[in-house]
Amino acid sequence: MTPATHAAVAALVATRFRNLALAVVLAFGLHFVLDAVYHFEAFYELSVAGAWSYERAMVALFGGLGLLAAPVFVWLWRKNRQVWWFACYAFLLCLVAFEPLPAWRLGWATLLSLLWWLLSPNALGRRWVLCSFVAYLPDCLKKIIPAMGWLHDATHYNSELELGDWVSLLARGRWKINPNARIFDLYYQIGYSLEILLEAAILFGCLYWLVRRLSVADLPAVDNQRNPVDERSLVRK
Repeated sequence: MTPATHAAVAALVATRFRNLALAVVLAFGLHFVLDAVYHFEAFYELSVAGAWSYERAMVALFGGLGLLAAPVFVWLWRKNRQVWWFACYAFLLCLVAFEPLPAWRLGWATLLSLLWWLLSPNALGRRWVLCSFVAYLPDCLKKIIPAMGWLHDATHYNSELELGDWVSLLARGRWKINPNARIFDLYYQIGYSLEILLEAAILFGCLYWLVRRLSVADLPAVDNQRNPVDERSLVRK
C-alpha cells in the first residue's frame, strides 16, 4: 500500500480510539493487515524486458493516484480544511518512498512528520500525524531491523499471484501467463485496474469518513439539547 493509504487508515484509527497508546499500536499493526490486501505494487513486476525501471513504475503509479486524488483534494478544500491539510501530509509522505536508502527514508519521514505535527492546528491533527508516522514505520525499518523485514515479508501478499490471475482464470480457465506479457493482456489489465481502484477506495474512503466524522461530531450534543423553540410561543389548536 502507498504511504498515503497507511496514513489515512491510521488517522481513522486515531479518531475512533480515544486512548492514544492503543491508537498507535493499532496503527502500527494495521500496516501489516493492509499489506496483506491486493494492491497496486503488482505493477512493480511489469518486467517488460527491462523497459521500465522500478523507479519509473513508481512514478507512473503514484502519478496516476495523484490524478485520481485531484478532484478529491478540491472537495476536501471546500468541505474541511483540517482534513485537506492532513491529506497533503499523507501524499507528501509518498515522496519519501522514492528514497532508496532506508536510513535516509526514515530520516525524511521523521522530518516531514515532525514539521506537520508542529504545524497541525489542534490536538486531533497531531494525533493523525503521529499515528500515520507510526503506521509508515515498517516500510522504513524493514531493511534496518531484520525481524521487521521478516514480519513485513511474511504478511505481505504474494505478488506472484495477482487479481489479473483470478480474472484470467475465470475468463479463460488459465492463469500465470508470462510476466512480460501481462501488461498487454486484457484480463491482467482489468486485474491491475481493480487493484488500483481497491487501494483508492480504501484511501479516499478513509478521508471521506474523516470529513463526515468531523461534520457530525457535534450532533450528539445537539440531540441532547432541549428543543430550541420557546414552549410559550406555541399556540394550542
